[in-house]
Amino acid sequence: MQADLILTNGRIYTVDTNHLWVEAVAVRNGKILAVGTNDEMLALAGPETETMDVGGRLVLPGFTDAHIHFLQVAVRRQQVSVFGMHDFDAVLAKVETAVHAAEPGQWVLGWGWDENLWDGVQPIAAHLDRIAPDTPVALARMDMHTWWVNSAALNIANVTRETANPPECTIERDENGNPNGILREWNALALVERHIPKPDEATLLKWMQSTIAEMHRVGITAVHDLRVENEGPQSFRLWQALNRTNALELRVHMHIASDFLPEAGVVGLQPGFGDDRLWLGHVKAFADGTMGSRTAFMLEPFAGEPENTGISVTSVEELWQLAVQAGQAGFPLSVHAIGDRAVREVLDVFQEHLSTPGAATVQLPHRIEHAQLLHPNDVAKLNDARIVASMQPVHLITDWATADKVWGERAQLTYAFRSLLDNGAILAFGSDAPVAPYDPMLGIYAAISRQDTDGNPAGGWYANEKMNMAEVIYAYTMGPAIVAGKQNVQGSITPGKWADLIVVSQDLFEIEPAAILDTQIDVTIFSSKVVYRR
Repeated sequence: MQADLILTNGRIYTVDTNHLWVEAVAVRNGKILAVGTNDEMLALAGPETETMDVGGRLVLPGFTDAHIHFLQVAVRRQQVSVFGMHDFDAVLAKVETAVHAAEPGQWVLGWGWDENLWDGVQPIAAHLDRIAPDTPVALARMDMHTWWVNSAALNIANVTRETANPPECTIERDENGNPNGILREWNALALVERHIPKPDEATLLKWMQSTIAEMHRVGITAVHDLRVENEGPQSFRLWQALNRTNALELRVHMHIASDFLPEAGVVGLQPGFGDDRLWLGHVKAFADGTMGSRTAFMLEPFAGEPENTGISVTSVEELWQLAVQAGQAGFPLSVHAIGDRAVREVLDVFQEHLSTPGAATVQLPHRIEHAQLLHPNDVAKLNDARIVASMQPVHLITDWATADKVWGERAQLTYAFRSLLDNGAILAFGSDAPVAPYDPMLGIYAAISRQDTDGNPAGGWYANEKMNMAEVIYAYTMGPAIVAGKQNVQGSITPGKWADLIVVSQDLFEIEPAAILDTQIDVTIFSSKVVYRR
């Protein structure tokens, strides 16, 4: 059988313990045909075979981003980004530039701000009113759970002092009871979001295609598309439109929001429904908010806030009922949990559900999203292949100092990768983009070094939780494949699996952690086809 493409002279790390390192790989019809020596693979060449000498470079399975909000990424790429900006005045200046460029009545939208970088400045509507008295402005915080809006936006949305806080959400107010421009959690954000004009689907398709190309640039060949709530039906339509036209050069494990579970069950949908590029996966729910917004659900209060233990978005009883209902339809749960109390409650519900006869119908592992802070008594609860920790090491780069401030000594089990692995947990890594950058090299660097991009803190933050490179690569390849139920076709360079490969500019196994930040993808191959060259 002749190969379509053969990669030779590589340092090929397969993530398959049967043949962990090889020097050549042959692919055919979208799948791995064989692996081995140069001579063995070149024997599979025919007159139409393309060969690629990778010159000793590292070759890996394509990365999977196991937690991304893809449509939001595509949209946010068109907006004002203030991500990582430490100068509050510079943030306002960048937004002001967009305000001046906007047409009359056009909304200025942006994302990525973090008040923890601003030396005590707490953003309010008045800051934006000075630069945009008439233009509506809405800026999403880096975690997307909080918005900063101006008075023009509040007026359009008719959010006034008489507007009640939506359930488990907050409209922050000034001393006179008037909304101050900060909205926390989804139902509060929706008060404004519903008034923002939406792009048409042709525009969104174009943005999604350009974002798929961007995924290829950073070595991502598969994604798990997570928060699919209000945008859910539209996301499904867009993914399917790309797939119908053979433009979907990405593998998509699609979550559905818990709100849509009844409809999915009625029509008989189950995990795996779809094809080799787009399929249904988990049911997504939320247990709490976020650390940065001080809405993560905690066993003990936030430091300096004795009355604040965060927000429980979904009660234990509601989570249990959701697990039962989803299980009856064959679906596992995927639950956002940041604070240690939220993590405990989610894991306890998972364990209890998995001990019932009804769990036999669940076709994939449950997954806990983020699992940012663990209590020591809960680490061993992830020693169960039917529960996967879906985590995003890239958050450590921006969160470690804040975690120290708001959680104190509890923070030692924040992003507790080593503790989890030593207790037998399966990790699946992603980015949470657009909340954080989607380049896997940042996440790899964070998991290896436990430092920010300036090399702080020296030696790494709780360095005992560091991972080694083989473990990190597994968490970006096989871990996501396992939780998606695709371990037999994805996640390693194994004959018969999908031919999704990347050629890396530097050998990640040999370089110092800081050099990871300068590492790029030279070639991305999706389904045997070269889709990106640097």
